[in-house]
Amino acid sequence: MRQRISEETIEFAKSVNVFDIAQAIGLPLEKTGKSYFTNCIVHSEKTPSFSIEPGKNRYHCFGQCHDTGGKGAISFIMYYEWKKYDETLFLQAVEKVCYYMGHPVVYTDGSRIESDRPVKPPSQFRERVDSPLAEPQMITAVYRSLIDKLSLKKEHINHLRFERRMTIDVIGLRQYRSYPERPYVIAGEINQEFTTLEGVPGFYESVRQDGSGTYWNMSGINGILIPVRNEYGIVQGFQLRVESPKLHPIIEAVNDHPLHAEISDTQILTVHYKKKLIYSGKVQDSSKIPITIAGQLVGNVRVKKRNKYIWLSSTEKRKGSKVVPTYHVAYPPNGMPDGSTIDCSVVDITEGPLKGDIMSEYTGRPAVCFPGLSQWYLAVEGAMKLKPKKVILSIDGDAIRTIHNKDTDEEKEEAGEVVRSLIREFAAEGVSIDLALWDITRSSKGIDDLYISGMKPKLFSIIDFSK
Repeated sequence: MRQRISEETIEFAKSVNVFDIAQAIGLPLEKTGKSYFTNCIVHSEKTPSFSIEPGKNRYHCFGQCHDTGGKGAISFIMYYEWKKYDETLFLQAVEKVCYYMGHPVVYTDGSRIESDRPVKPPSQFRERVDSPLAEPQMITAVYRSLIDKLSLKKEHINHLRFERRMTIDVIGLRQYRSYPERPYVIAGEINQEFTTLEGVPGFYESVRQDGSGTYWNMSGINGILIPVRNEYGIVQGFQLRVESPKLHPIIEAVNDHPLHAEISDTQILTVHYKKKLIYSGKVQDSSKIPITIAGQLVGNVRVKKRNKYIWLSSTEKRKGSKVVPTYHVAYPPNGMPDGSTIDCSVVDITEGPLKGDIMSEYTGRPAVCFPGLSQWYLAVEGAMKLKPKKVILSIDGDAIRTIHNKDTDEEKEEAGEVVRSLIREFAAEGVSIDLALWDITRSSKGIDDLYISGMKPKLFSIIDFSK
């Protein structure tokens, strides 16, 4: 007969924040705004779609199993351990939460089970409320001023010219800019033109170190700012192509050994076992480091780069605002800025603003881009503003890659579901659909790389409403 767990132990498990249990387990967490993203704990995937929001103690999968979600550590551990929410597993889940948090499980008869993991102190989350977005006209004016005040570094020009095969004229038309070395100077200059920058994503108020006052600053990191435009050519936001994405560790423990790994800004990986340092060394991208104790393998640490493309946002900062992800409409250079001279009866659909900019130059057609696979629906919203008769789905070649290993299989499954979702939505709108396919084993993964290399995809008609 199962012993009864004390109310004090149950209350402890209920009090554990979902962020703390995820950290204790060793899941890699990448911060985006107020949330942290990791690979889903239920379904296999390569692109993280599982969101954890510490301030509200909740989690949700935005990927394949989009119904996975809830609040608190107890339900989270059910999904992590048993891949489902089941109330009959409540007491077992309480025990698991206590185990991962290094907390004893105390029973009503006075007996107890100690955890062999280090005690994980609770994090203190003070949720900062973002400022409401400024009026669209205000945001547009600030972004126009930002573009006017910035330039493009030589290394970024060279990247666009020689790797992306753009001409100087096209680079100028697209208005790409480099993130400034002294962002507070640019923010200060822009602030002189406006009463305030509050509510404009990417800008926030900093407090001077001596406490003598505040000044306006700008979020971001070194890289290329890519304007994200609507169907009228108006800049709605910026994606930032990060020059050197930071690294993060992924722990692959053997037999549930309690490992904790961190990577410093100088790319030094440190691994602790029960709070004891057992490894320290400089790492590079795509490293896989075996971790041993007394010659026995206790796990591996895989090193991966964080996202190369991020939004210009100032969420969770003083008077800052989060960006609202949106679609990007890329017109060919001869149709910029508003596309009024371009035939929009056929529209290309792809992922990523920069990719769409390049693609539209080669096709002569408008391209509507969604920012990431989990936000494919934005492409439908943007494309329908152009009233197309046909769309051509040009999703990266992973959607048709020949399966050779698990990682590839995961990526194909996710991209394939995006293609199916896009087909369903455009068909419901009465829009004809072609699918662009190409063999990435003999050419290129991305549609932009394909065109740059002088090749074209093959188009296959999926639905034709013109007949």
